Amino acid sequence: MSASYFRYWGKACKDNGQKGADYHLLPYHCLDVAAVGWFLLDEDNPLTRNLAEFLDIAPGQLRKIFTFSLMLHDLGKFASAFQNLAEFTNNRLIRNQPRAGYDSRQARHDRLGYFFWLMASRGRRLNGADIGLSQVDIGQVTPALDSLNVLLDVVFGHHGYPIDWGSQPKMMKDYCHESDVDAACEFIRDCAGLINVAWPEQKLVDKEWLARLRQVSWHLSGIAILSDWIGSDTTFFEYQTGGMTLAEYWPQAKEKALRALAATELIKPVKVQPFLSVQEHFGFEPTPLQTWAESVPLTSGPQLFILEDVTGAGKTEAALALTHRLLQQGEAGGFYFGLPTMATSNAMFARVAEHYRQMLSVDGSIPSIVLAHGAREMNDHFSEALTAAVKTDSAYTDGEETASLYCNQWLADSRKKALLAAVGVGTIDQALMAVLPRKHQPLRLLGLHRKILIFDEVHAADSFMFELLDDLLRVHLRQGGSAILLTATLAQRQRERLCRIWQEAAGLETISLPEKNDFPLATQVTIGLGLKETSVDSRAAVSRELAVGFVHSEQECVSQILAATQRGECVVWIRNSVDDAIRAYQALVEQLESTDILTLFHSRFTLKDRKDIENRVLATFGKKSGQEERRGQILIATQVFQESLDADADLMISDLCPIDDLIQRAGRQHRHIRDQAGNRINKEKDERPAPMLLVHAPEWQEHPDADWLLSHLPNTEHVYRSPGRLWLGLQVLRQLGAIRMPGEARTLIEAVYGDHAYEWMPDALKKKEDCYFGELSGQSAQAKSQKIDWHKGYNQTSTRAWHDDNIEISTRFSDRETVQVLVLKLDPQGRPQLWAEGESHALQNSIVKLAKRRFADQLAPLPDNLKAAFEAIVQRYPPAKFLQPWLPDHDPLFGYNPIVGMAQKGSIPAEAGNSCKQG
Repeated sequence: MSASYFRYWGKACKDNGQKGADYHLLPYHCLDVAAVGWFLLDEDNPLTRNLAEFLDIAPGQLRKIFTFSLMLHDLGKFASAFQNLAEFTNNRLIRNQPRAGYDSRQARHDRLGYFFWLMASRGRRLNGADIGLSQVDIGQVTPALDSLNVLLDVVFGHHGYPIDWGSQPKMMKDYCHESDVDAACEFIRDCAGLINVAWPEQKLVDKEWLARLRQVSWHLSGIAILSDWIGSDTTFFEYQTGGMTLAEYWPQAKEKALRALAATELIKPVKVQPFLSVQEHFGFEPTPLQTWAESVPLTSGPQLFILEDVTGAGKTEAALALTHRLLQQGEAGGFYFGLPTMATSNAMFARVAEHYRQMLSVDGSIPSIVLAHGAREMNDHFSEALTAAVKTDSAYTDGEETASLYCNQWLADSRKKALLAAVGVGTIDQALMAVLPRKHQPLRLLGLHRKILIFDEVHAADSFMFELLDDLLRVHLRQGGSAILLTATLAQRQRERLCRIWQEAAGLETISLPEKNDFPLATQVTIGLGLKETSVDSRAAVSRELAVGFVHSEQECVSQILAATQRGECVVWIRNSVDDAIRAYQALVEQLESTDILTLFHSRFTLKDRKDIENRVLATFGKKSGQEERRGQILIATQVFQESLDADADLMISDLCPIDDLIQRAGRQHRHIRDQAGNRINKEKDERPAPMLLVHAPEWQEHPDADWLLSHLPNTEHVYRSPGRLWLGLQVLRQLGAIRMPGEARTLIEAVYGDHAYEWMPDALKKKEDCYFGELSGQSAQAKSQKIDWHKGYNQTSTRAWHDDNIEISTRFSDRETVQVLVLKLDPQGRPQLWAEGESHALQNSIVKLAKRRFADQLAPLPDNLKAAFEAIVQRYPPAKFLQPWLPDHDPLFGYNPIVGMAQKGSIPAEAGNSCKQG
């Protein structure tokens, strides 16, 4: 205990209610975090073996190198400026007075860590022998020092993004005392002696090995972040103020780390149950696509599958069968199922949750499954525990939030936590965030390691999103992952690009492109066997012909809906914008003078209300609904309805939209086999009158003017920027008179997206198409500019800027910048409370995502007299501090209710209830 570094604190408690010591010594905290990393990089861990093999060193050697590096992660806390942030009655701790007080903006402790390393290495206070190097001079700028700096980038960046090394040492000295540097150097020496690192010295000076180390730095940084979070949990790492040397404390730290990790699923091996057959696991005869999935030969290593079949052909079960077989073969340790929207991931979550227990187990129990945006339907059969919330230390000063606060904030957002769970279901956006320079990005990437990525409706990716998907697939392949992509309407050029991406990422010299134009089609791309295309049959029950008719005004749509309800039919009208949907809802309320048979479904609801509406929609239009639930019901919805919801309308009206989206929407009309009254029947043929899809579109013009679409459906042109492509879709529908699946699927898609589609466009629309093509090119360029340069490793130079998570930037260019708004209401005493107060996941369920400029920036701020009450909410729900609070009761412009959602107050029908009240 004579070492000077035992006079520095590392963790402090400002909560008078916490028992035990007031602080935790810095060297002990550093060992706590390192002990967690020691077990996360266990030599038998597949990740450890993969990384060590890539670096051409032994797993045990990598483990020691990384553990030693982790011991230095909080080296910057030796700065006296940081030490003066807390004062204790124990006068054994240092109380030096530096020239400058602590400044979290200019010299936060993670950046100060680099200063201490610079003083130790380049300042000649340490030599190579001090850290176990016999042949390397760390005082010189050499490739060896570059390799050590990569490791320090990893551990100093443990707060979620790389540190900025740009600050001059002269300025950093202002925050430190000379004795601080001596203590830090002494600590580095003793840590090296404690862990006894066996450095691969010849490799440290090799530039090719340095390049490889930079590649694995992304995964190591994720482990560093996770280690810091878990090692900061005072539930297991209680504060210690002294009494033990490093050698005496290290075994205790490892014992505590084991207990902390045992409370999570992070180191528990996932066990795979044997795959038997689709019939055995799902209880029905397999479709042709599912038969292919359960029998196609699998190779070792990363594999790409593209499954194209009509809606209702069982693509989900086929993907799960493939996933189960890959898991059984040892190619993965879990999977993430990504859907286009929140609504679709809600629906998929229930389907996956019913099945995944037949696939995986953990220690004889079931592993966590996490819905990636907040799960309400939690019960004994599936869990989203993963790891419990850790006890939170108070922030030391502004901008210096503790690791435990970061941990709770991140894990409270189950969208993010889903990436770490053995099984995650959510939006594709959460996976795509792994390739964007955002805070905690390495943790996302780490979570996807050895996972199978399943992405549904992949055709929906726009140019911006496809660039990110391109990057994600390349990175995922390089870390040994496989991917399964599902679609009913993929253009040939998109399939070619996906196959090319995978083969280029694998480093194949000869690129094979798909040749078949059949539909349905299963495509498999492997490193060993290359590209293989297999034509499959369609299940007879989903082969269909749907006649198409056209309506040309909103009033005509309303008349068609009212007539259908008089006949006892249930109707869905899909609009292309939320504003159009609300206006249609208003029109029907005026006609019906009631909302009893009306449901409005769009994206501007809180998660709580959105899930309630989803449940109502599925109860009314879903597979289990019958005459009693369906009769005369009307749903006005936006795009949230069209993808992956297992719903069925008697009559569907759709605003004109891209042909692939229209095919998806059409798949929800007469989706299930029913009798004339709408009850499910076990027969081969539907007994209802032959369906017709009504497309709400402008009057047909062979030679339209430039405003052909804009003058009739302005919001449609704002959402879908290519009126020329919509005109081509309308043209082919008029020519064919019906949507015939699967026989004419390729005809419909290629008529709009094929190589010659532009030539068939009217001249008046080509100018807008040229502008749109320029926009797409700009979107691709913008996406490329945001991507990470993986070869540079985890450091500030790998991208132009790293961003926080406070404001969400969508991974889809078509979505504007959005803000997570926390909806509040008043309790009977007039105090603000969460919209979903008293319910599980109350915070997540009270959030609505709104366009920043159009809505969030226009919302009324909280009144001054209620701000203190909101701070009480933040105390209960710390992540609320990162959300924009909104009390509709006190907003003169905008209102909210669970029936209409967020809207301008004048646009909410009176029959829907008070716009500011719940109920």
